[in-house]
Amino acid sequence: MVKNQQIIKNAKISPQMIAIIGILMAAQAALGIFEIHTATIKISLSFIPVVIAARLYGGIGGALVAGFGDIIGCIVHPVGAWFPPITLTYAFAGFIYGLLLHKKANLVRIFIAIGITQLLISLFVTTLWIAFLSYKNDMMFFEFYLTRVGLRIWQVLIMSVVQAVIIPPMLKALDKIKLFNVSSI
Repeated sequence: MVKNQQIIKNAKISPQMIAIIGILMAAQAALGIFEIHTATIKISLSFIPVVIAARLYGGIGGALVAGFGDIIGCIVHPVGAWFPPITLTYAFAGFIYGLLLHKKANLVRIFIAIGITQLLISLFVTTLWIAFLSYKNDMMFFEFYLTRVGLRIWQVLIMSVVQAVIIPPMLKALDKIKLFNVSSI
């Protein structure tokens, strides 16, 4: 028992941190229910708990909330089949937010995080997984993938603007509150 407490103490894991990450996972899944979803566009505020976890607990916190929040969201409000590579991609995006926003969150880092997560990860990687799921043999896969990328550009641009408007004041307010003890896992 003492050995387990030593491991938890060395890893800086506290009951408060576990509770906050759990609440943020649930919030991420709940916000996913209220998304605007069409055939080619998905607008959601489910990134907010991921960014909060990333700011508070770094890359691991962001990845946990994004990954497990996606799994919970797929159980509570399934939009399509659960596909583990998409969940891992969301977790990776949460990790990127954590790398860039933990402890140092200025406008440049925020916009770099949005650029990487939206323009690179969402537009190209998530679209690749969606293309795998919906591919039919009526055209070459690469052509099909590029068509999907073209269809998802609007979603990525809209979500980039939404995140650019919401994240900076949200992080500023979170830093001002100083409600939580910011520590990394």
